[in-house]
Amino acid sequence: MWDDLARLRTGFLPDVDEQTLVLKIAEEYGEAVQAYIGVTGQNPRKGTHGTREDVRDELADVIITAGIALVALTGDDPARARAHLERRLRAVTERSGV
Repeated sequence: MWDDLARLRTGFLPDVDEQTLVLKIAEEYGEAVQAYIGVTGQNPRKGTHGTREDVRDELADVIITAGIALVALTGDDPARARAHLERRLRAVTERSGV
């Protein structure tokens, strides 16, 4: 996964600055929220629309976008990005006691 994210960063988004990459996470998050609202019908004006698959796709886009930003913030080094996420996940799970 990390090598793929690094390829996306360097091959598709090489001129996109770190700030924009981080801000794109919020955009993708908003799309995930919109998809969930549609599936659950929480907007009475629009009713129920979309599928849970749409929500899963949007959540995956959030993860992909965050991963690309993490790669960029580690000097476009997928190994460093992977190691950072592993350290962070370990810290969160230890803190939560699971």
